[in-house]
Amino acid sequence: MEYSRTDHAILEQLGTDLQRERLSRNLSQASLAAEAGITRDTVRRLEAGEPVSTLTLVRVLRALGRAESLSGLLPGGGPGPLELFEKGPRGRRRARASSRDDSRRSEWRWGDEDES
Repeated sequence: MEYSRTDHAILEQLGTDLQRERLSRNLSQASLAAEAGITRDTVRRLEAGEPVSTLTLVRVLRALGRAESLSGLLPGGGPGPLELFEKGPRGRRRARASSRDDSRRSEWRWGDEDES
C-alpha cells in the first residue's frame, strides 16, 4: 500500500483482500462472522471498505488464521528509523561524556558542616 493513497482507498483494498481470503477458504460472510464473534453486517461493511474498529479487524484476522500478519504493523525490537538516522551510517560506537560543565560545580557537602 502506498502512502499517497487516501484512507478510503486503503480501506477498500483491505476489504477486497479480506474478502478474497475469506472466499479462498470457502467461508460465507455468516460463517466468518460467527467464527469472529461479530455480525454478518460487520463483515459486509469491512469487505466494502467501511471503517470498523481495530478489535473487529483483529477478530476477523484471527478467524481467518491471519492474526500473525498484524506483527508487521508493530515496531520490532531493533532501533527505529529515527535512531538509525541519528547514529549516522556507522552506527553508535561509544557513549559520550556528559555535556554538563563539571568545573562550575562546587564540592558536595553535608548541610551540617562548617564552611571554615
